[in-house]
Amino acid sequence: MMYLVLSCDPAGDRPLGAENEPRGPDMPVSLPPELLSDLLSWNERMGEAVHADSETASAIARLNAEGENLAFRVASVVPGGAKVRYLKE
Repeated sequence: MMYLVLSCDPAGDRPLGAENEPRGPDMPVSLPPELLSDLLSWNERMGEAVHADSETASAIARLNAEGENLAFRVASVVPGGAKVRYLKE
């Protein structure tokens, strides 16, 4: 079983990493293109929301809910299974 962590990476494009390991230049698992696109889009929007001044709390709450859903989706496609821990902003 693989253990992964999903959290916003506002300085880059690696929101998914292996637990207890530094994030590398690539995703730790191969993901379907649509899910990868959704993850990268979410990461960009979350990074913007974290640095925004207006309506930040509402945007972050909405994006945290989306992040939890993405973590579930990642876990469901990893061959052999995975547990994905989502770190809220």
